[in-house]
Amino acid sequence: MDKFFLADMITDRLEKEIGMTAKPFPAEIKTLKKALPSGELCFETALYQAEKLKKIVICRQRYGEDGAGTLVMLAAEDDYDLPFTLANIAYDFGVKGKIFTEFEPTLLVKDEESTKKYVDPLTHWCEEIANIPSEPVTGFMDPGEFLKSQEPPTKYMRFVSYDYNDQILEFAKKFFDIYLEMYRKAAPVTDDQRKRKMHSFKSEWNKHILPDDPSGVMITGTFGQETAELFYDHFVYL
Repeated sequence: MDKFFLADMITDRLEKEIGMTAKPFPAEIKTLKKALPSGELCFETALYQAEKLKKIVICRQRYGEDGAGTLVMLAAEDDYDLPFTLANIAYDFGVKGKIFTEFEPTLLVKDEESTKKYVDPLTHWCEEIANIPSEPVTGFMDPGEFLKSQEPPTKYMRFVSYDYNDQILEFAKKFFDIYLEMYRKAAPVTDDQRKRKMHSFKSEWNKHILPDDPSGVMITGTFGQETAELFYDHFVYL
């Protein structure tokens, strides 16, 4: 089983389809490693950019002997209202023998226009993936209040049995089929009011994301505040 399928698939696809290229960032956050009583934790991160996208983050995650997976994040250039999009497929993270599966396209503006452009195209996909037998993710992955208030209607975050690995990988492909179709249609926002709403959301996001994000809390506790701030500044802040 290729536990880094998502990293390999999305890297190859975005290089070929949208001309993704590497973007510089501090060497000290390329690989974060820490030996913990429960096993070594490691994040190996690559940063890219492309037309319309100022951040494309592809992070290979490892935990202990068995835990491994990929986190992908995409953030649009400032003139575009494409959702901040996250996809995470990780094996044996949190629960042994399960696939941690997360797809989350966070809207920059919550209104009818965003619903039509960025929610409706994913609604059927979301309904279909929900048919896979799964377990809710609770406790250690609970976000803070700001992130809870921003959860999109098409968010999917579940633990899924290894038995459904092929289906999860197929849904990952379909998710990015839909995302790339939305990406190709995206045009710069020209309405000043909408731009102000986008700017306001990004300001609030950057203020709250590190303490509200369970991963941010974990990175802060494991690697320290300074490293966490540097990591989020280059990879997660909008």
